[in-house]
Amino acid sequence: MSKIIKFPGVEVEAEAPAPRVEAPSKAPPRFTFAKGVQALVRFVWVVTVLVWPVAKWINSIDVFFQFLRMLYHWNTLGVHAGWTFLVHFAVLTALTYFVSLYKPKGL
Repeated sequence: MSKIIKFPGVEVEAEAPAPRVEAPSKAPPRFTFAKGVQALVRFVWVVTVLVWPVAKWINSIDVFFQFLRMLYHWNTLGVHAGWTFLVHFAVLTALTYFVSLYKPKGL
């Protein structure tokens, strides 16, 4: 340990610590619908992020297949392959946005 040398003529008075004032206890936070939805979105986001490397490949192959199917059935009535491709592409785009750009609060 080191030896502390005090400056001559200066006396430092030790101050007593202020008494601790306890804040009134707060009630536990209530569960609300908004918090429930936020927890559900956080859970879905974590699961989606964990399976995303595999799911991205599967969804991309599916979108490519739907694109080829759309080209093949372009003038066939009643098949609606263009709308099917559009829905599959929109799902892939939404999942990419959800994983890449969105981050829930609290993580």
